[in-house]
Parts: sequence; C-alpha cells; structure tokens
Amino acid sequence: MIDINEDFKLILDNIDGFLVIDAEEKIVFMADSLVKQIGYRDLSEVIGKSIRNVIPTNNTYKILQSKKKQIGEVYFVEGYTIVSNGFPLFKNGEFIGAFEYDVFENAGFLHGFLDKVQELSNELNYYKKELRSIRGAKYSIENIIGNSTSTNKLKFEISEASKTNSTVLIQGETGCGKELVAHSIHKASTRSLRNFVKINCAAIPSELFESEIFGYEDGSFTGAKKGGKRGKAELANGGTLFLDEINQLPYHLQAKLLRLIQEKEVTRVGGDFSTPIDLRIIAATNQPLKKLVEENRFREDLYYRLNVFEIILDPLRQRKEDIPLLSSHILGELNHTLGRASHKVMGIDKEVIDYFYSYDWPGNVRELHNVLERAMNKCYDEIIKMEHIQDFIAAHAEAPVLETKPFYRKTLDQIKSEAEREAIINTLKYCSGNRTEAARVLGISRQMLHQKLNTLEIT
Repeated sequence: MIDINEDFKLILDNIDGFLVIDAEEKIVFMADSLVKQIGYRDLSEVIGKSIRNVIPTNNTYKILQSKKKQIGEVYFVEGYTIVSNGFPLFKNGEFIGAFEYDVFENAGFLHGFLDKVQELSNELNYYKKELRSIRGAKYSIENIIGNSTSTNKLKFEISEASKTNSTVLIQGETGCGKELVAHSIHKASTRSLRNFVKINCAAIPSELFESEIFGYEDGSFTGAKKGGKRGKAELANGGTLFLDEINQLPYHLQAKLLRLIQEKEVTRVGGDFSTPIDLRIIAATNQPLKKLVEENRFREDLYYRLNVFEIILDPLRQRKEDIPLLSSHILGELNHTLGRASHKVMGIDKEVIDYFYSYDWPGNVRELHNVLERAMNKCYDEIIKMEHIQDFIAAHAEAPVLETKPFYRKTLDQIKSEAEREAIINTLKYCSGNRTEAARVLGISRQMLHQKLNTLEIT
C-alpha cells in the first residue's frame, strides 16, 4: 500500500511530470502541474484511474512488466514531446509500483541541452589540444610517411623504443626527420601524457646552457629572474627530454649531462641542494658520435650512456621508393598552409617524379619539402610539371648522382631484388647477425632466410 505523506506533497508537486502508480497501473500521485496539463482540475480526479486511460502515451506501465528502470523514455502529451526517467518501487523486498518524472518537458529544452553539451565538448577538446601543444609531442608514428622497407623498419624500431625507458640515440643526416622520430617515441610511450621538452644544443650559447637545462636560483647571477627559474630538465620531470644536435654540446658541459643521466637529479645554478627527477632522454645527432669520440670531441662515457637504444635514419637517397607518398603528403600540407583551398595542386607529373628519383637529395625530406613548396608557388595548374622545377634543375644540373643507373629505369625484378637485399642486410645488422631473430622480424622462416641469403649472395 503506497501512502504519500502530505509533508512532501509540496516538493513532489514541483517536480515536472512526477507521478506514482501502483502494481495494478493505478495512479497514486500526480504532480499538480501535470494534472492541469492533461486537462483535469485536481489530483482527486485522477487518483485510482489507470495510467493508460489518463495518459495513453505514457510508458510507466512498462516498468511494472520489467521491474527495471527506464531512462530517457520519450512520449507525447498535449502537443509536447516529453523525455522522462522511470524507476521501480520496492518495499521490504516486495514490488509495489513505479514512479516517473520528466527530464525534459519539451523537446526544445532537450535540443538546447544537447547544444550546451556539444559546446562544452568542443571547448574541452580545444583545451585538450592546447594542453597537448604545450606539454605533449606534436607528432606520432602516423606522421611517418612511406612504405619502403627502410621506413617500415623505422616504425618497428620506434614501437620497440617506446616500450622502454632507456635513453635513445637517433642518428641521421640533416633533414631526415630525427625530431619526428623523437616525438613519435614519446607519443607511443607510457610517458605520453607528460611533458615533451626539447633543447637544441646548437642554438643555446654555452654560457647559458647550464642554467637553461638545470635552472637557477634567485640572484645566482646578474640578470637572473627574480625567484629563480626551473630548468628544462625539471620541466620534463615524468616525461621526455629531447636533446637535438647533441653533437654540438660543448665538451665541458658533457660531464654535467652525464651526471644528470646517471644520478637522475638536478642542482640549479646557485643552488645548495639537488632535486631528484624522473625523465627519459632522447638525443639526436647529424654526425656519427662514434667518430666524434675517436676525435676526442665527444665523451666516450656519455656516448655509451646515450647509445643504449640506437636508431639510424636512412637518407632519402636510400629509400627513394618513398618519394611518391612523401610528395603527395607534402602537397596536402602545402595546399593548407599556402592557402590553396580553392585552387589545390592535386598531383605531380610522372616526369617530375622520375627526375626526383634520379636526384641525390643531400637535404633529404626537408629539401624535398622546399622544392615542392617553391614549385607550388609557380604552379597555377592542378599538376606540378617540369616547368615548375626549372630553377631546381638548373641549380643542381652538375650535382652528382649516386646511382649510375636511375632508379626508375631499372626493371621491376631488379628493383624488387635490390629492395629485398637491402631489407635483409639492414635487418641482420639490427639483429646483430642473429638469423633466427632476423627471420622473425622479416616474417619468414629461418630456412627461407637462408635460401634468400644464398640467392642474393649476402655474406
């Protein structure tokens, strides 16, 4: 037996669409506003009547059948679209009825609510994007364009490097995308939600480098910021510190960096105590550090500390099969950045691609980007043609080409054999000569690898 206490009637009357029915579908209580909305004078006229007779479109009776709550139920009353929630009622374990109330008494309110939710979601996404731009890596492994054996191997190495906290040394020529690789490793790692902090070792004067990486205390030197300043290492705490062009780091500062890696603590310039930090270091160089060690220009102990996980980027001339995909991707970016939305450059003439295959690309992907941007600024058609790269051709007419036989003039079998040979050699190098491991990486059996070694004359 349901008994509505008069002390609560005032509260219940102010809940939009509130009604209570018993286990026999009879109305026990209905908010005064709902009573008048459906054309009755007061509650006494509806009590004891079947809910289906009073409001035929109402679905509260369904709760009596399922004995489960129903959320977001929609029904119509006197020209209004109602969205309601309903719940079963139990007393001492016995099912006695159900109650319902309106979440939205008009579909217009629902639309307004959804608009606010969408607005809030857009605002939240905006702040997430801003936070990522400030704290996180800008690029991921999806930004690495290409399907050559070399590029697929690089993606595999990035995936492996992201699973560990060891230091990473990225070596490659200028313009190969070393920073892109560093971002991708951080983005795929467990540190991805923490800071990714970059230092260009070549861009900071040596006298400022120590304060830049370790920070300084108030009054530690003339011109020091009041209150001191946190260094890049502290900012990267919990995340990743990326040291670009590490080969340019002055010799006398290399010992301080070595101590940071070994001790995992920083002492600010002018400070009296050390602060423990947890960071991962990724370094990049456009010169072989081993050679610099032999020339006594780079500390050997620091080299071994950095070179725990090594990634060597192949220059573009060794992965020319990536040129079409790279070029297409760069065109897409340039159409956006150059404001070519209404007059896009859609592709590149085959003759231009053939010329790209024949060129050495000493500036690598960065040079390719430069050439395409210059060509787009001269192109008012949908296709970049030879006439749009004439200045590039003239400037490099005497440039040496590494391949005596242009890539695009080789037969398909020759191209496949050379690519396969290069892939197997690189994978064997990566696996330190372990044939079983190399076969696993290549996705073939050890017996098949042995056959290919003989066929391709790889020793």
